[in-house]
Amino acid sequence: MIEERLRLYSQHLERGTVRRRHDTYAHTNPDRPSSGRFIIPGVTPDDDAGLTFEEAKGRYDVAWVPARQSTASRRISQKGRGSVRGSLVDYARWIVLTFESMLEYYLANMLMADPNCRRVEDQPPAVKYFLGKPMEHYFDFRSTSTSFFRIAYNVKPAEFLERDRTLQKIDAIAAANIPRFADQALIVTENEITREKGMNAVDINDARKERNQADCDQVHERLLKLGQPIQIWQLQDMIGDLSMVWNALLCLLFDRKIRIQSPGMRFSDERLIVAA
Repeated sequence: MIEERLRLYSQHLERGTVRRRHDTYAHTNPDRPSSGRFIIPGVTPDDDAGLTFEEAKGRYDVAWVPARQSTASRRISQKGRGSVRGSLVDYARWIVLTFESMLEYYLANMLMADPNCRRVEDQPPAVKYFLGKPMEHYFDFRSTSTSFFRIAYNVKPAEFLERDRTLQKIDAIAAANIPRFADQALIVTENEITREKGMNAVDINDARKERNQADCDQVHERLLKLGQPIQIWQLQDMIGDLSMVWNALLCLLFDRKIRIQSPGMRFSDERLIVAA
């Protein structure tokens, strides 16, 4: 850890961006609530992000509502000792999603950070299948795309696939439940759900939670004027507001208005970006 900090300090020295450490962190200024949402009861759809502060200002028909509870068909298991368990909020649809491992946490964030994903369901209802005897199985997630293509995800560490006969189970489940339950059933492991992709998705979703459209428009306009790739730190230095630029870039990446170099690698201020 110390070596990494020294490397980063040397890098900042070389490019002339060593800045005074602040006692407090700078945060972006969201244009709508970052916890819950403003809605017009009976009018605002469930999958709508809600009204901005400006849109809600001075109105008497607006209500603030918290995130909806998870629709999981079963409770999180408490019997294991080696997994992380918890819940998070799908900020686009304002509903709680549960997870039972870091792989599930990363996958939930990756699905939330996919602009083609219309809906994410955690622990959808059990499916029945036959493998020597009648059995039932709970998928970890089911996603619905903007074209209404549904994918059921079974999250499993690669080392357990053979032990748990996962491939045979999924084949039997697919034979009995596709396309009624979902259009496709996938097994996903740490090979598909890498830590880099998962943490990048977490960053994108955190940025969307704190989204400010005026900031996004300003950063996008600057990139359009540049018309060529630029490193994130250079753009931050040019505009002068590090956290605002970082947050806006991640929102613009979700909007597909920018492209980022090596998206499978961990995001950093060294990455090249360009307007799409």
